[in-house]
Amino acid sequence: MAQVYRKLLSEKVARLCGTSAQIPMAALNFNFQKTSQTLELNISLQHLGKNFDKDRQVPNLAREDDHLTSVTTEVRSGKKWAKVSLNKLKLIETVLDKRPLRDEFNPSDNKTLVVEFSSPNIAKPFHAGHLRSTIIGNFLSNLNEFLGNRVLRLNYLGDWGTQFGYLALGVRLKGLSPEDIHKNPIKCLYDAYVHAYEAARAEPKLHAAAMDIFSRMEHGVGENLEEWHDYRAYTVNELEELYRRLGVRFTSYEWESQYGVNKIANVLERMQTQGILIDQNDGRKVVQLQHRTIPIVKSDGTGMYLLRDIAALMDRHARYSFQKCLYVVENGQNDHFKSLNEIAHLLDLPYASGIEHIKFGRIHGMSTRRGKVVFLNDILHEAQQLVQEKQRASPNTKTNPMDNPEVCDILGTSAVLINDLKQRRLKDYDFDWAKILRMEGDSGIKLQYTHCRLASLLRTQSSAEELHDIECDAAALMEPEAVEIACQLANFKPICCQALDSAEACILVAYLFRLCKSINLALKSLPIKQEVDCNKRQQRILLFSRSKLILRTGMELLGLRPLEEM
Repeated sequence: MAQVYRKLLSEKVARLCGTSAQIPMAALNFNFQKTSQTLELNISLQHLGKNFDKDRQVPNLAREDDHLTSVTTEVRSGKKWAKVSLNKLKLIETVLDKRPLRDEFNPSDNKTLVVEFSSPNIAKPFHAGHLRSTIIGNFLSNLNEFLGNRVLRLNYLGDWGTQFGYLALGVRLKGLSPEDIHKNPIKCLYDAYVHAYEAARAEPKLHAAAMDIFSRMEHGVGENLEEWHDYRAYTVNELEELYRRLGVRFTSYEWESQYGVNKIANVLERMQTQGILIDQNDGRKVVQLQHRTIPIVKSDGTGMYLLRDIAALMDRHARYSFQKCLYVVENGQNDHFKSLNEIAHLLDLPYASGIEHIKFGRIHGMSTRRGKVVFLNDILHEAQQLVQEKQRASPNTKTNPMDNPEVCDILGTSAVLINDLKQRRLKDYDFDWAKILRMEGDSGIKLQYTHCRLASLLRTQSSAEELHDIECDAAALMEPEAVEIACQLANFKPICCQALDSAEACILVAYLFRLCKSINLALKSLPIKQEVDCNKRQQRILLFSRSKLILRTGMELLGLRPLEEM
């Protein structure tokens, strides 16, 4: 769709101006002016090459082309823009082309990315605080794959460190048997961890005992290694069901414990060789960065989390040869990733510039209606129940919501996901059930409702075979509502590129809300069943089919599971 116009304009600029500027996809902005009934493509002149400056006349890019009709310039907010008027028929024909969406992308531009996200600790329930890392990381992974990149999705679980010493100590203090743990493993293990941690606050010797347990494990001589493997398996089993509900998948689960004594010894040796490791009198090892000193090894000889992250970074590049490594972790860890980046540069790692911390703000007040601070499973269960209540009271519900718990779960989860993803990434926000689950206005339920309307319409008015045989006749789609939808569809790939450039899901969410508004207006003014003209009816089916494809694709990029009926 938009790729056609990008290629066309880039070629014309090169031919007329002798420049080889490649117009970024994200720079394209299609607009339908309702007052003048004209279609426009707006592009900042800075993207058309250095020959386009404020003192120079814009060449007639529209000359001898039936896609473009005229080019003018205007100044907005101190910037000069090219305003390209478009041929409506050609744009609609381009938008309704039946090629798969992925065929538009250029594989020669592909990059390999490692995206680390979610990354909870083992033997602990998945806390609501992990939600943002999980769904933002999933969105960025989906979007990069959709735009042609190779993505390795890593869930790097915390299964190492003194915290595991506390866990093993708690199991011992509570006298838990393997049978006790197996009945309800995550809750049982979490309670054991909390019990040991609280006990150690009153008795410092217990803290030393927890540290000793882990130190022995790190050196491969602990008696808790078998149980540790069991606890990891329990955690993954519970996480898999939660990730299914969130529409999340991973290439692999990886573990802090992969970077034990042997792995970190290699890193320490390299640091020593390059003269950046400093021994302290108390047995610690530190690295002197530009404005601070960072501990790498504790006085008892165990490695710090940062050391394992450096070892993991080097190991991942050896395995995947990535160009970029993204860490989707909340804003509070900013100093940690600054240190990781700085140490990678000190080690002269050639991929150091590809390290990127995708940070985000916090959710405040995330709890059930009873005000209890909860884990994410509780939030999703509460959302499912609230949707059931609303569906039961709605006159538009076609089926008994009690017979469709999966539908209510998908609706509730969609509402929670979109409520988060419509926020600016770095923004803290307040969790508000009333706003999240509203049936009207901009919400995840609205996206699902619009998709279901389109699915129902196409199911009753056409078959897949009939749709495949319809040839586009743009002249039958000249109504303003049809042209507006075509304009929105043309913006899909530029919007995806804008969202990727800024790592902001809210850009795509806002676009899908605009698309839904255009679709719902068109469904009222462009009827299919009541239309007597067979050709117009078929063209509207084609338009709404493409709209459903774009809406569905956008929802899936955000991690939603689009419903066909509700």
